[in-house]
Amino acid sequence: MKQTLMQFNPRMKKTGFSRAIGWLMILVFGGCVDPYRPPEVTSPGSYLVVSGFFNSAPGTTSSIQLSRTQNLTDPKAPAVETKAQVTIESASKMTYTLREGTGGVYTLSGVVPLPNETYRLRIRTAQGKEYLSDFVPVNTTPPVDSLSWHVENDGVQINVNTHDPANKTHFYRWEFDETWEYVAAYDSGYELKNKEIVSRTERIYQCWSNFVDKSIQLASSDRLSQDVISQRPLTFVRGASIKLGIKYSIQVKQTALTKAAFDYYDQLAKITQNVGSIFDPQPSQITGNIHSVANTNEPVMGFFRVGTVESRRIFITKRQLPYWLTETGNFGCLVDTLSVSKIIDEQPGIITFYDRTSYLTSSHYCIDCRLRGGVNKKPDYWDQ
Repeated sequence: MKQTLMQFNPRMKKTGFSRAIGWLMILVFGGCVDPYRPPEVTSPGSYLVVSGFFNSAPGTTSSIQLSRTQNLTDPKAPAVETKAQVTIESASKMTYTLREGTGGVYTLSGVVPLPNETYRLRIRTAQGKEYLSDFVPVNTTPPVDSLSWHVENDGVQINVNTHDPANKTHFYRWEFDETWEYVAAYDSGYELKNKEIVSRTERIYQCWSNFVDKSIQLASSDRLSQDVISQRPLTFVRGASIKLGIKYSIQVKQTALTKAAFDYYDQLAKITQNVGSIFDPQPSQITGNIHSVANTNEPVMGFFRVGTVESRRIFITKRQLPYWLTETGNFGCLVDTLSVSKIIDEQPGIITFYDRTSYLTSSHYCIDCRLRGGVNKKPDYWDQ
């Protein structure tokens, strides 16, 4: 080896040796750590999961969904809790009964919570088990001031801005869903029906796809002099993503939380979103504000709250952005010219008429945008 590669600083010998031993210990012991499997996850028993809230906005419907936890290795969808009696009670002894719908969802319409009242949720299952939430106040959510975006690192960074002039909120949560327009590789004008090539009556070239974010997005102004959330990052969209290929929209829903609700969701986020290394928060039991009446040690997942939700939507079009080559998935789509007899025999996707005896064809994936997970019906809000 060259002499320059063999030289070292003697003062670094001890430090380098210590670091080497440290890394060796991490590798040895890290490979021997057993995975943490809490009984709430691995046990065959299931626990109640409560999702939803009492919406205090006039003219809205409140929904509470009841389901059951399950083992992580169970491939089936979570079981829903049906035939339960679900009521909302006020501290002044008013009771409102929710109606059962489908999929374990219970709804209440035509009831507006009083601003200075407190409410709790009561659940009695078909098996006779009873659950109660703590009494919670009505939280009015301030409006979303704006959704801002800017080009950054070959993509688009989207942020949210809000404030409470009354300086009362301090704890916020956001949820968002994305919608984007895209097209198939080729616009199909014909289809094969009953061994005959006929004009297509339904256009399958242009579609809209949707994604609902499941992460927990929180922020607090509790330690600030003013109740202001400025440029809070929500999501980043790569410039080459198909989402930005034509037109993109994001709708953000903002909810004001109590300190207890914020702590619950913060704990839930740390456990479900940040576990991945020995330096991340370790799994622990999450405590909400819903409890079993008969057994206080029985875990119950969920947090009952009362209040409003504010929303805001923005659109971003391709012409507002730098030139990015969109990853459409259309680059492998080939065109072939087939006779009518070949089309009847092979049944490809038909693009258009070529001559008296043949048509331009491709795979169905390349002509039917619905095969990529979207729908060919334009959303009502798309032309806003």
